[in-house]
Amino acid sequence: MQDMVERIVEMDKRARELTDEAKKLRVGSEDRLKTKKAELRRGYQEKANERVELIKKAEIKTAKVELKTILEKQNQVRQRLEDLYAENGDQWVAGIVARVTGDDK
Repeated sequence: MQDMVERIVEMDKRARELTDEAKKLRVGSEDRLKTKKAELRRGYQEKANERVELIKKAEIKTAKVELKTILEKQNQVRQRLEDLYAENGDQWVAGIVARVTGDDK
């Protein structure tokens, strides 16, 4: 009988040891998972930042090309207006003065 009680106590002790070991393994696994999750998150964030930077550079390049095109068109329009004024400015001024003074009739 004493032998049987000792065996039960020994089995209980071994069961607690196995439970403690399982808890330690679970905690270790959870820690490893947290670390891996943080590493993955950092990796994804770095890749996202790199992609954003590439897109930003491409958009800036596109914007510069568009701005250059707009400025060229603006200069062409300005030059056309200046040419028209050089050709017709005196007539326009004379016409305006005539209308204001009432001499256009």
